[in-house]
Amino acid sequence: MMTEAVTLDVEKGKELGLREADLVLLTETGLPRSAGGHFSTDIPDGPLGLFAVVPLAEGNHGLIVGGPHQDGDMVFFLDVDEGAVVLVDLDGGDEGLKFEVVNTSLASFAEFVQRLGAYADASPAERPADDKARLAEIAASLQTLDPEAFRHPHCWWAMVVARHRRAAARRERERAPAASHAEAFDRALDRLEEKGWRHVTGEEFASATGEWGLLALPPDFTDAFAADGTLLRDVDVRWRGGLASELQSAFAWEGLVLRVPEEDPEDDPEDFEAAMDRLMAAAHGPTEPGEGTVTCLAAEEPSDLCRVLRAFELLAAQGYVAEPALWPTTSGCWERVAERSQDTEALKAVFWNTQSHDSAFDVRGDLVEQLHLGWAGDPEEIGAALAAAGLAVQVPQDEGTTFILDPA
Repeated sequence: MMTEAVTLDVEKGKELGLREADLVLLTETGLPRSAGGHFSTDIPDGPLGLFAVVPLAEGNHGLIVGGPHQDGDMVFFLDVDEGAVVLVDLDGGDEGLKFEVVNTSLASFAEFVQRLGAYADASPAERPADDKARLAEIAASLQTLDPEAFRHPHCWWAMVVARHRRAAARRERERAPAASHAEAFDRALDRLEEKGWRHVTGEEFASATGEWGLLALPPDFTDAFAADGTLLRDVDVRWRGGLASELQSAFAWEGLVLRVPEEDPEDDPEDFEAAMDRLMAAAHGPTEPGEGTVTCLAAEEPSDLCRVLRAFELLAAQGYVAEPALWPTTSGCWERVAERSQDTEALKAVFWNTQSHDSAFDVRGDLVEQLHLGWAGDPEEIGAALAAAGLAVQVPQDEGTTFILDPA
């Protein structure tokens, strides 16, 4: 939370030769002791402690003004001559120290810290219903103040805003289901962003041929929605570097049907090299980013995948790790379950792997083969949620047997 201000000694600031505006800000206004989980002046003492002076090139100096966290692995310093604020990663490994100019002035840095800190530290009761829109307004005004801070999505402040946006999107989903197709579409994109996907322009998509997790929408995709948010026509989404099952599941969580491309015919079963490539891709991911186009379908009945995830939503509310297409292998799925579980001694989970997804669902997400679900917890509780969603369920008789969902 935002706390009392910490100030620099006036004489030290004058001795260092700080600019007048920077001197006033640091010695009179001060910086918060902590703000929003992305800034703290409570960093370890020592050569790189708060308000320590470090030599830079050609007689210039840097003044340490805090860090993103209290562990001291990363610190912010003010470039005294240039006036910019720089983030340095002290744990860069083999690459050594890593530097990034996060703001072009100390004043803009302080504004970013204060405004994003106040947003992040607001209590649930203080958050408006349009929390995500409020964050967008704050980000837009900060970008106007210091455009360089948002020059790339991997810049420090761009990533801070993205993290807050993902948290706001989760809170929004928890409050109520989407009120329209347009809102559901936006929430599906939010889910993908949480998993590392990035929405880019058509130009960037065309040029970034080696990057992973890219999504590109048609320039006029918003025209596909009516004024009330109803989806009037299909919307194509181009993707690169990821799994179509992850895309299809993200939209199905929001009740939207996403048609994925037909799978290519299997390679010759006698082709040993192709078989090994498939095995390695399943275990470790492909060596090159695949790509394709998926289509969000208008005026479609919910798919079986939508129904399964409606049941998963109920189970998640009861403390289950409930995830579709969680990982290519079942052993990898269990590792992810353990990472996400609050109580590893009494696991509650239900999931399937990506290989099962590709074989069990057709292009629009309807079951065409049996889907086997890994699980832990109460089989009656899981079975009841799946049956309530209108699915044909085979409930296991013991812990060593999977749940099975049968095609209609």
